[in-house]
Amino acid sequence: MDNDWKYLHGRLDPANEANVNLIDSIPPNELPQDEVYHGKRMIDLPDEPGSSSSWSVQVMPAPSSFGGTSLLALPSEIIDHILSFLGPVDLVSLSGTCRLLSSHARSDLPWQRYVQENVPGIQLTSPAPAQSYRELYAAHDPHWFLTKHKVWFSDYFLTGKLIVVRYDPRRGCIEGYRLVAERPPPTFDPWEYDDEVLIHSFEPKARLHLDQPVLQIEADLPQLNSESSGKGKGKARANNKNNRPRFSSEISMPIHERSHYGVRSNFFHARRVPEMPNMQLWPPPIIPARHRVRNESQQSFTGSGHRPQTRAEVSDQTFRIRRWMDMAAGQPVPGVHLGEEVYTYATLDPKLYTPTEEKPYRGIWIGDYSGHGCEFLLMHQPDDEEPFDPASVIQEPDETPEEFEKRKLDERIYRGSIRAIKLTGDPNVPRGEYTFVSDDIGKNGFVRWATEERFKGARVVKSRGHIASTMFRDDKYIESQLIMISSNRLAQFWVGFGHISFFERVEIDDFLNPS
Repeated sequence: MDNDWKYLHGRLDPANEANVNLIDSIPPNELPQDEVYHGKRMIDLPDEPGSSSSWSVQVMPAPSSFGGTSLLALPSEIIDHILSFLGPVDLVSLSGTCRLLSSHARSDLPWQRYVQENVPGIQLTSPAPAQSYRELYAAHDPHWFLTKHKVWFSDYFLTGKLIVVRYDPRRGCIEGYRLVAERPPPTFDPWEYDDEVLIHSFEPKARLHLDQPVLQIEADLPQLNSESSGKGKGKARANNKNNRPRFSSEISMPIHERSHYGVRSNFFHARRVPEMPNMQLWPPPIIPARHRVRNESQQSFTGSGHRPQTRAEVSDQTFRIRRWMDMAAGQPVPGVHLGEEVYTYATLDPKLYTPTEEKPYRGIWIGDYSGHGCEFLLMHQPDDEEPFDPASVIQEPDETPEEFEKRKLDERIYRGSIRAIKLTGDPNVPRGEYTFVSDDIGKNGFVRWATEERFKGARVVKSRGHIASTMFRDDKYIESQLIMISSNRLAQFWVGFGHISFFERVEIDDFLNPS
């Protein structure tokens, strides 16, 4: 979100677009290649077992002859243990075989586990408002992937949106709220290493915008539908199911009922597509993903090719929201959609934003973009082509054992690249684009160890900052340096602009509990 504060810069002001052309760009042949259609993946993302993103099905060979004890003759505890390896859909299928297995399949124990696995950040103690966990699971099927993957980012024009989806056990609904960041007015301090450079203070505070949910799906429970039928709630969901197959229907969300502006929102599933060159896809190709979906459609995604017809075709990595203005009071008028827009949302694989010992900078971060305000980034550290070999680090004759161990640790951590990708953007560099790239945080990109008091002990490496004119015109990469203060705080020295801005890690799990 833009602000009206005045920002000072030691050299050129990036807010003045005339200055963009005054800064030398880095030759294009030195820029990182987007590994999109070349068969090389930037990070290994195996498909989740049993997810709709799995393309292949493994068929186990049938035994030539049956022998041993019948399943029905086993003790109940063993049957329950065997059934614990089944997924929800398989368990429902099993319940139709016989009365004994039906009683086991309807037990609330496995269904409590299924629900709990999909609501990270909270510990359920009751299935309310449902009568059982089995009923609760069915009430939100097939939408549990929304809370399971928790963080979603959209293709909203230029700026994008980052939302956190969570389950509220108090009302039994799934809700998604926009993640925003606030900061106090900045201060500007000269850099003791170079007095022509100004350091912009940055102490952001992330929060959810709870005043207006972006997504809200109520539990499809008989008692709730009967209570809300008089108010017009619950009808849209049932009517959609009658008009379309279950997985291709749109669900009307009551998130704007408190508003008098007639804004309507529908949720609907997306269908993955085979990736082809020059196809408009979401998430963008520079972000590793299990699969992608189209995010452009001349028919506003009403065609059957964009909508899943079966459970297997439902994308559990993406979804869409349709918004429009409805000038009529009461229930929406079919076919009359003023100012209609469709936004596609995609999730991030947890591996991308979960730091490890060797990749400590992976994560979702907040960045300082001066007059554009705070923006959210994915700090992407791709997997190394070869694993680190401790034997490759040889102790120098004049090194103490402590110095040798520290150097070995540094070479293990500081290797490969860091690619900062915007999850939300601004009119200059939009969402889904690199904001800076450090091709090698190891010895090939090493500049110095910071000795000035402000950054003392921080590793400084080469990087390339991404700038552009309004509407992402004439974009180019310019000289910059990445100051690696800690695994939770980084700084970027924009050489041509003469200022240093900061980035801080965001913990998504801090926003999952609604209580």
